[in-house]
Amino acid sequence: MTDHNFPASTNLSHWLHASQARLPALFRELQQQLRENAAGFGTHTAPQRQLDPLPLLIAAEEWQVLEAGMLQRQRLLQAVLNDVYGAQQTVRDNLLPAEALFRAADYLLPAAGLLAQPMDWLPLLSLDLAKDAAGQWCVFADHAVVPAGLGHLVEHRLAFNHAAPLQGLALPKAQIAGFYRQLLQLLQQPLAGESELEALAGLWITSVRNADYFEQAYLANYLDIALVHGADLTFRDGALWLKTLTGLQSIGALLRFLPDPQSDPLELEPGAGGCAGLLQSIRQQQLCCVNPPGSSLIDSGVLAPFLPRLCQALLGEALLLPQATALWLGDAEHCAIVLANLTAYRLQRISSKQHYLPAQLNATALMQLSAQIGADPADHIAIVLADMPLEPCWQPDTGPFTAACTLRLFSLICKGQSGSVLPGGYARLSTDGLLLQTPQQETALPASGPQLVKDVWVLADRGVTTSLLQSSSGALELSRHSGLVTSRVADHLFWLGRYNERLNQICRALRAALGLASQHHADPLAAQADMTPLLRFCLQANGHAGALDLPQVLHQLFDPAQPGGLFAILQSLLLNAQSAREFFAADTWLVLDKLQQALRQWPQQSLQQLTVPGAAGQYLRQLDEIILLQTALYGLNNETMSRTQALRLMDLGQHIERGMQTAALLQIVFVPSHGEAKPSAALMEAVLRLADTVNTYRRRYRSQLHPLAVIDLLVFDDSTPRSVGYQCLRIQRQCADLPVLTPTPGLSAGQRLALELVTLLQLTEPQSLFDTEQGATPALGLLLSQIQHRLKLLSDSITLAYFNHAPRGY
Repeated sequence: MTDHNFPASTNLSHWLHASQARLPALFRELQQQLRENAAGFGTHTAPQRQLDPLPLLIAAEEWQVLEAGMLQRQRLLQAVLNDVYGAQQTVRDNLLPAEALFRAADYLLPAAGLLAQPMDWLPLLSLDLAKDAAGQWCVFADHAVVPAGLGHLVEHRLAFNHAAPLQGLALPKAQIAGFYRQLLQLLQQPLAGESELEALAGLWITSVRNADYFEQAYLANYLDIALVHGADLTFRDGALWLKTLTGLQSIGALLRFLPDPQSDPLELEPGAGGCAGLLQSIRQQQLCCVNPPGSSLIDSGVLAPFLPRLCQALLGEALLLPQATALWLGDAEHCAIVLANLTAYRLQRISSKQHYLPAQLNATALMQLSAQIGADPADHIAIVLADMPLEPCWQPDTGPFTAACTLRLFSLICKGQSGSVLPGGYARLSTDGLLLQTPQQETALPASGPQLVKDVWVLADRGVTTSLLQSSSGALELSRHSGLVTSRVADHLFWLGRYNERLNQICRALRAALGLASQHHADPLAAQADMTPLLRFCLQANGHAGALDLPQVLHQLFDPAQPGGLFAILQSLLLNAQSAREFFAADTWLVLDKLQQALRQWPQQSLQQLTVPGAAGQYLRQLDEIILLQTALYGLNNETMSRTQALRLMDLGQHIERGMQTAALLQIVFVPSHGEAKPSAALMEAVLRLADTVNTYRRRYRSQLHPLAVIDLLVFDDSTPRSVGYQCLRIQRQCADLPVLTPTPGLSAGQRLALELVTLLQLTEPQSLFDTEQGATPALGLLLSQIQHRLKLLSDSITLAYFNHAPRGY
């Protein structure tokens, strides 16, 4: 049993020594939980995270000090922001030098007078803290914009809860769900007005390609609020509106995860993303912004040297949480001290937000930095570097080790409330201390390795709620409302369907081609003649340009650097899936992870190497696995996703792509270019196998392979799931159920194109497509070209109507 009267570090040390055998299994389980949440898809800008099985423990008495100090600091920063964007009395009294404040790149003149109440400037605050050599917590950085860690914190805690049987650590840790409920209430509070329109809350991101996108999407999904970026928003009638599949929805509250200058291209940085009119909607009190433009002055660090005296002047008390020693070099005495021992500090330039670590500079660079400081000392802030205690950690490769640790905490002060601090945190580890030296740079850890993180437990019996869902005994109105689907998310789902089908078609064609190589290994020329159309399709299916180089086809398809290769398609598939992650079950991410691994296991081989007898077998088995995983992905989504517009658009993307690629394949195989021979029986059988229709064909025609019969089965037979006719009928049904944005008489553009496709097939006589010698007539090439053209027009029509958005009533 763990003695809860011991200090937190003693508890952890005791558990570490007693539970060595548990740690490997606990570590594996925690990492598996992260992978199942799709956190395992790392990039060079966002390395995968590894969650330490040893949490950072904070005793109740120690937490009370942190809690009181953080709430005091938040009230102080609220007062400072209210003053610098209002009366500027602190500047008049020289508590905050004008020469420092007005140099700051994050000081926004358009934000002056934006808000009337101090607490409106900073409802949400996060701090980076670390212990000094004496073991006392010190503040290294403040964050108002981009409160990174809020989403990861939930994910880490849920991972530990799931792995509870493996922990053997019975500690009464405080629950965190109550804080998130208060955050959600803050976002929903301005939405309870008397407006007839139900306003929405949103989490505003910069881009789905942002390294922090996973966390932002995870947090939005946990809070059940809309995930939006600038392209999703529009400003009309003095307010912000969200573009959705069913029209415009009013936005009442936003939590921003993007820099201030990018928020409003009209008043801030021209040409940037964001939404013009954001500042105006805040001024007119049409929008509650939890971290309004202008609050990033907190993140800049320019206030750090002056906070102790500002606290005394504005609050009449000393700072409860010590501030890491920060010096403004506009003070001649401080400048002389720093220049005398430059390597003992971290330097920051106020006007450009550049950071310098003199201890890592050579002699020439140090001289240049000294000259830069001497030329304009008032543009620099220096922060003392200090040795920090190391925390116990554990990894499979190293076993127990120690590392420097930064702790990120979050606090919330809502109207009419005293404020609360999230009873836990997000801790980042570094064995070299770099992360502590540059707390505002998330990429300080080596990009080649995983980011080491800890969950933070406050050892106190506080908060019994472990979920945002609460039991209710009141009256309930049943609902089957599926929730809103933004135009951007609908776009991603549509293209997820298209890329998934494109990857599937190419892999099927490649499997058929390798099957021909194995079948005709005694006659390489015959094998190459039959394989050529299939390999040409593989390269052209994703827009590959250039001459067909048969010996290097496999290299072109499996080379990660090739823009038309399979990896490029997979990355597009993953991007679109991650951009709509809230629509997918956990099993979907497991399949995507396995699919990624299966593609990466393909060795770089040339086609010539695979023509050796028996060499293609292992590659055929690997392609079988890839195709099976894709089929599982398609099936999982259809089994787990509700029958809503989200699934409908993904299904449309899937079947538009299948119809286009099937028509393109048949055109390459059955409409040969000048001088090419008609398709052989082996090639026609390979096409039937590619479409999983060999058994259907044999039941109808036994062993007679006839091109007319193949075309009839794969183009006109609407009972065959992979035929063009089946795709057209399914597309027509799905288009009929798409939302109507602007009611007009007759069919919509998409419905009209879908009808044209079905009619085109119904009016075509299959026998007219081949001559008496089984050669394709020009009518076959024309028909297949018309099908592809109309499907492309249909895709464009859906994009224009639902993704670029035509709002209802405007």
